[in-house]
Amino acid sequence: MINKNTRPIAILSIVLIFMSACNLPGTTTLPPAVTAVGADVIYTAAAQTLAVQLTEHAPTPGMATDTPDAGVQVVEETNTPLIPPTDTPSPYTSTPEFTNTPMFTATSSNPMITASMPTNCRTGTSKDYPRVGSLNVGDVSQVIGRNSTSTWWYIENPSNPGSYCWVWGETTSVTGNTSALQVMTPPPPPPTSTSETASSFSTSFADTHKCSGDKYAYFKVTNSGGKALESANVKIKDETDGDTISSASSNKPFLSGTSDCSGDDTLEVGDSAYVAGYLGGGNSGHEAKAAIYLCTKESLEGSCTNIVITFTIP
Repeated sequence: MINKNTRPIAILSIVLIFMSACNLPGTTTLPPAVTAVGADVIYTAAAQTLAVQLTEHAPTPGMATDTPDAGVQVVEETNTPLIPPTDTPSPYTSTPEFTNTPMFTATSSNPMITASMPTNCRTGTSKDYPRVGSLNVGDVSQVIGRNSTSTWWYIENPSNPGSYCWVWGETTSVTGNTSALQVMTPPPPPPTSTSETASSFSTSFADTHKCSGDKYAYFKVTNSGGKALESANVKIKDETDGDTISSASSNKPFLSGTSDCSGDDTLEVGDSAYVAGYLGGGNSGHEAKAAIYLCTKESLEGSCTNIVITFTIP
């Protein structure tokens, strides 16, 4: 009689023999008949057997379990930590977009010019250029540019708005900031006029004289041009204090001597005479500058010549 304590061992042995017989290659012999056992016992035994087999066939730690096929690249993942981001900027920066530099445009604060006497407005910076207009006393015009020495101003032509011409600085006054004015170069002068129409003269300081109690400076002029002179303007400026002493025009400016107070209307070619400028309260001993402007027609028209000389007020 079998002891109750040995029954489970016997049952387990029978199950193992049955499973081993099934695994033998080429064996077709059926296992011997066994005594029927309960399903719960069989399941328990099978589970225990599977656990043992899994334990026996478990891979050794650290060994690869699969061998990759030839030609298949295996990427091994590592435990290298990610590099944390930093605030160091990239050495490559985006290329800035360039914009066109705006061109310079004139403002509404251009200097303004007035004339101290009727002044010709010409196409260039000398009497050799054609007259295209005039700036009369009381006229006001906008200054657009200047020559390199600021002795001529390029202005809007008062006689033809929308066009431009040059006026002489000695017979005009400019108000406003002229430092930003564009320095302009006039076009080449036209061919020199013939001797029959060109004006030319020489001059020098002569003396002073009083007429009706007022003191005048006298300047000798000699007509060396090809045509008689018929009008004049004399402008005197105190160079020591910068004040303009006087500026006056006349159609009878030519005096016979330094004691005359009335003059003639014509100075013929080759002749000499005197023109005078009011000294007023000019300070004796101060250096002064006289701008003498003579023309071949009345009212400072025709061919005109400018000469500036320096003298000391007696």
